Amino acid sequence: MDDVDGLDAALFPLAASAGDSTGERLVRAIAVGNRISVAAESEASYVAEVERIVGLAAPHFASDRPNLLTLTELLGLPAALVGARGALARRARRAQTALSLLAVAYLPRILRIRRRWPGISLARALLLARADALYRPLAETLARLAVAHRTHIVATTLAPRLRRSTDPREIAAWGRADAPAVYVPTGPEVYNAALVFGPDGALLGRVDKVFLTESESATLDLTPGRLDDVQVIATDAGRLGVAISLDAFTPAYLRRLAEQGAQIVVQPDANDQPWAAPSATSDWQPAEWLGSVFGSIQPIYLSLRYNVCAMQTGNFFDIVFDGQSSITARDGAVTTMNGRPDPAQTFVGVAEHRHPATGESLVGGFVALAPWVAPDPAVADPTLTLADRRARLAARGRALAPRAAHANDYRESVIWADLRLDA
Repeated sequence: MDDVDGLDAALFPLAASAGDSTGERLVRAIAVGNRISVAAESEASYVAEVERIVGLAAPHFASDRPNLLTLTELLGLPAALVGARGALARRARRAQTALSLLAVAYLPRILRIRRRWPGISLARALLLARADALYRPLAETLARLAVAHRTHIVATTLAPRLRRSTDPREIAAWGRADAPAVYVPTGPEVYNAALVFGPDGALLGRVDKVFLTESESATLDLTPGRLDDVQVIATDAGRLGVAISLDAFTPAYLRRLAEQGAQIVVQPDANDQPWAAPSATSDWQPAEWLGSVFGSIQPIYLSLRYNVCAMQTGNFFDIVFDGQSSITARDGAVTTMNGRPDPAQTFVGVAEHRHPATGESLVGGFVALAPWVAPDPAVADPTLTLADRRARLAARGRALAPRAAHANDYRESVIWADLRLDA
């Protein structure tokens, strides 16, 4: 499915015009849920893909208020596979096979890295070997596009601590031979890092993910960030509290953002499990996600008023990424039918807005919501039981999996809404 679907902010109660006279200022929030691709053969084609993704948001940027564009988690990951040495890896069927083939292609560099930092894992050494590819094309492209579109941009990639070098010897050792500069690791740690760019192209801040998933820890051997290092980023688009995926579910992390007066929780995300299915900790994945997109803006967190979540979709070799991007507000209204959330106005297969961990009712509502690949069956037939709704959705989801009948037929989306912040 190649359609790009957006829900007009004017359809939602918190949308407002530039002429609002309430004493509050407006920020245009946009989230793009792109479909991940490993098709880029060169750095130029990867950059073109990033430009395409940001371009999906272009029609919705406002000219009379600050813009905040949230992109997905792991947006820089496909760049590790570009180039002739990544050709075999790009053709692999399994992610683990792709990583192994890429490691073979960069074995001399990996051996050098492991001599420099003895004891690090092969997975960590591979990420360090591709540090420049994972960071430079994404960061430089987003900085340029932030200026072109006069917007703040948030996205994540895998990155160590880095320094920029124009030394030809370091360019040859760490990067692309014809590049004017290279980003060189300064230590053996590699993080899931969110980059925040301002409308002038400046890097306003970097936030490293603190609470890692099992695959991030066991498979990629990423380094967890330190909670005490997390800083809210003050911008013209509000005080941004970046919470990468699992961080947005975690009370300790949210308290850290609230203590610093964050207004907007910016949640780049890449859920690596089927959306229409049970998860490891919940009987239904979308119901679990309520714990972040609504759980992060509950009154207990004081200043946190909005959550902007951009969800990656698509099959990354044999790994499934799926979900629905959303923008939620603490004082947003919940559209109901027969006392339950309207199935057309909430995550598919969700019957109640309750916190998955505590069971408590969640305040707030969606102000923008991306569609899934199929509507909730209850939209057409309100008499269906919850079990029947979820069974039909799960069957549709299984057809999206690698080598299934509708493999990779995920939906890309762009959603937007105007957020009211204190003047």
